Amino acid sequence: MSVIEATAVLHNGIAGAMAAGEERVRRLLLVRRDSYVWLIIIAIAIVIALGLMTAWFVYCRNEGGWPALDMPSWTSGGTWKMYCAS
Repeated sequence: MSVIEATAVLHNGIAGAMAAGEERVRRLLLVRRDSYVWLIIIAIAIVIALGLMTAWFVYCRNEGGWPALDMPSWTSGGTWKMYCAS
């Protein structure tokens, strides 16, 4: 292999590595652009959850009680209970 051929092979290898790196950067930038969509979705979900909790609080206060939440036992298990306590 002559020096010119070796230089051409090296140049092709470098060009291929640079192209692969640029493609990887493009893919990473696309993922980062999508993350804004997830932030908006999470923010909307938080607003909805807070609205539901507020509605539960208002309903319980109108019924003359307070919102209550019971956690199941760690050992025996069970279900979470949400109700209006007097």
